[in-house]
Amino acid sequence: MQVRPVEGAAGVARRPEAFIWRGRLYVVRDVLAQWRERRAWWREALDADGGGGPVVPGGSLAAAASEQQVWRVEASPGWSFAPGVYDLAHDEGAQGEQWQLVRVAD
Repeated sequence: MQVRPVEGAAGVARRPEAFIWRGRLYVVRDVLAQWRERRAWWREALDADGGGGPVVPGGSLAAAASEQQVWRVEASPGWSFAPGVYDLAHDEGAQGEQWQLVRVAD
């Protein structure tokens, strides 16, 4: 799933205004909730070296301690469509700023 949010005003935590999913532009109608949660560090530790080699001791400590901002939003691909509920995760890590669609609850 490719998600590319269009962000609002700059700040500590930028509120997503829209995102592209499955080739469609979804406009955020409302922000229902916002929280911080730990990232899936165990996946990052395995992916860091290609997903099969040995994990360097202590190499995943920074990933384990990092968190991401999650926005639960109500969005729809147009005004004539019923809105759905989507969770978008925002992460500013060593690889730069990244957004990801983590949950969909239509």
